[in-house]
Amino acid sequence: MIHISAALAAAVLLMIAFMAAGIALVSLIAAVLAAALVGWIAYRVARNALIRGRTEPAMSHGRQPDVR
Repeated sequence: MIHISAALAAAVLLMIAFMAAGIALVSLIAAVLAAALVGWIAYRVARNALIRGRTEPAMSHGRQPDVR
């Protein structure tokens, strides 16, 4: 009887361990995706800032230069 109880307890603990490993894996994947997204946003902001510095300044309020 004690062997059956020990095997049952081992099975339950093993199931809990697998669930914890799955949660850790999902957390790791979410953290990696979040870091990649932050990096992509920083890249886009820096790229837009550098490109805007090389081109002509944008016209404000939709005004256009006089065409003659």
